[in-house]
Amino acid sequence: MSDQMSLAGYGCNDQGYLNPITEQLDYRMPFTEDQAVTYGMPITVAAYFGMLNNFYKFLIANPGLIPLFQGSYSVDFSKASLLRILSQEGCEYVRFHFAIPEPNEKLSLVAEGLTFDSSQVGYAQLLQKVTANDMVHAGGDPKIEERGNGTPVPVPPLKHLFELLKGHGSPLATADLDLIFS
Repeated sequence: MSDQMSLAGYGCNDQGYLNPITEQLDYRMPFTEDQAVTYGMPITVAAYFGMLNNFYKFLIANPGLIPLFQGSYSVDFSKASLLRILSQEGCEYVRFHFAIPEPNEKLSLVAEGLTFDSSQVGYAQLLQKVTANDMVHAGGDPKIEERGNGTPVPVPPLKHLFELLKGHGSPLATADLDLIFS
C-alpha cells in the first residue's frame, strides 16, 4: 500500500559529503509503509552539486579513468522507459547496471525492476530463459531497459553552473571541469 508522506532529504557539508542530519524538503512521494529501509532519498540542491563535485574531483585525481567515459558523464532515461519498469507487477525499486551496448565500448546503464525484497522482477522468466538458453523475446518477459548516453555535449550546462558557484567561492564546485570537459 502506498501513502503520501512528506520527506526529509540529506544535505551536505561544505565539502560535498552527505550530512547525517536531514533537512525538510518540499516533496510528496509514495512510500511503502512495510519498508523499514529505503533506497534512494531526495537530496538538497547543495548535496546534488557536492556529490557531482566529489565525482569530478575523483576523476581528476585518477585521470586514467577519464577515457573510460568517452566524454559522457551521464546516461539519460526517458520517463516512458522508467515507467515501463516501475509499472511491472511487484516492482518497488529500479536497479541500474553498467553496460556496454555498442562496439564503440561507450558506457551505458541497463535498468531492471526489483521487488520489495530486492529480487529481480520476472526472475522466474529469466531463470527459464537461461536454463533453456532461449534469448528470444517473448511477451511475458520482464521489462529491462537500456538508454545510451547519446552524443557528448561540448560544454554542458552543468559546467556553467559550476563556474557560477566557483565565482561565489562555493566549496561545492572546486573541481576544475576544464580538465574533464574540453
